[in-house]
Amino acid sequence: MVWDVLSALVRLFIIEPFQVELDEHLRRLGAPAAVVQEVASCASAAQPVLVERISGDPWWGVATVVRLWLGTTSYEAVLGDQVPACAPALRAAQPYLQETDE
Repeated sequence: MVWDVLSALVRLFIIEPFQVELDEHLRRLGAPAAVVQEVASCASAAQPVLVERISGDPWWGVATVVRLWLGTTSYEAVLGDQVPACAPALRAAQPYLQETDE
């Protein structure tokens, strides 16, 4: 039960915003469909990893959500640091994400 609630919160506050934000940027900038799919797969793989991390350290989870809301960290940074399986997808998306910073 607690696991389900935590999983839903991670999905609501981290995974879904990440998917929406990156999907919009990548599609707007003409990223190949394969890159968009890799990012979507990364988000799916990230949920159980982040739930496990937050269940072991709830304060990290709260602090991470607050930093995401304040803009002092990015979804890419959180996933890159916490979910090693996301590294290839984030590297593939990076050239398109850099274009948005200019």
